[in-house]
Amino acid sequence: MNSEKKLHNCYWIYKVMDNTAVTTQQPSPGGQTPPKQLHSSGPVSVRNATESTEDREFLGRVVIDGFEGKYIHATNRESLPAMQTMFANHMRGRPPLFYERHFIAEYNGEKAGAIVLRYHGDSELFPGREEDLPPVGCCNTCGIILLEMAVPTDNPPGKCLIDMICVDTKFRGKGIGKVLLDMAEMDAKKRGCKEIFLWVSSTNRAKHLYERQGYTYKNKRTLCCCGMWCGTGEREIVRMEKVLE
Repeated sequence: MNSEKKLHNCYWIYKVMDNTAVTTQQPSPGGQTPPKQLHSSGPVSVRNATESTEDREFLGRVVIDGFEGKYIHATNRESLPAMQTMFANHMRGRPPLFYERHFIAEYNGEKAGAIVLRYHGDSELFPGREEDLPPVGCCNTCGIILLEMAVPTDNPPGKCLIDMICVDTKFRGKGIGKVLLDMAEMDAKKRGCKEIFLWVSSTNRAKHLYERQGYTYKNKRTLCCCGMWCGTGEREIVRMEKVLE
């Protein structure tokens, strides 16, 4: 795997079951056209992300905050702002389909969480770009590549990968994670997928949410002690999946 593809993949580490029709609308550049609401449940609503500066900066912040420990392990605490910039840069100038893979949850109109999906062939559709990576130094770049190498990113046809799901700390415990998972299942069904899956650390308490949502354990990935630990700071990650009916 070349370094450019590795850098692209590590941007996306990890990492509404009702009768509402799912529709999408790609906003004009800069987010000038508000995207349509895709689903709502009480004070929580979900929409597609846009290319607007506000959305890109929010996604960069919530993703890096959500996986702060892994990024500190891969680089260092001082590099976290650069990691946020990297994620925000990666969101610029993409085709409409790219933004349909990214969902933002709002709580009473305030951005509160996000989920990113991947489908078969997305790595080729949305390649990495070296210019998106801010200066972080050689050692930190190697750490990011190790992080990507330790986490599976392959995605077979007919299956949807939840690449990452994050909720802002001040909005946790409000059911936002469940609504985002429901939205992911709706989108996967719309695109003809029969299965949806994710990878999660074996020590992550979010496993209980996934279990309540109907996900079951499929297998686990444990590289050599050094390989997994050096890459992610975790000893073991688990694949959980759900059959979509």
